[in-house]
Amino acid sequence: MVVVLFLLAFKHLPNLKKERTKPRIQVTNAIISVGVGVMVTLIGLSSYAFRYENGLESISQYFIDNSYELAAGENMVNVILVDFRGLDTILEVLVLAIAALGVITLIKLRMTGREDV
Repeated sequence: MVVVLFLLAFKHLPNLKKERTKPRIQVTNAIISVGVGVMVTLIGLSSYAFRYENGLESISQYFIDNSYELAAGENMVNVILVDFRGLDTILEVLVLAIAALGVITLIKLRMTGREDV
């Protein structure tokens, strides 16, 4: 349903013109983008290497071993989503609901013809 609402909102949005920027600003943006990408990659690689250096086992094995004993559920996917990661799942649903409300607001404002206030 959220995807349909997004598509409706995008259909009714006004066409925007491409903004021209100076080459110096484009180079600065490219340098920042590459720098952030390198930092995220290095953080990911270092956390991956940390796990193997310290002999830590995968979290998935914990879920496999304890899904029936701790949560008394036979369906491992449901046990993980509801019992082990319940708060995370609720917050993901909340984020989707807020996005849907934003799309509905965009559609309502576009249909009434109101401009920026």
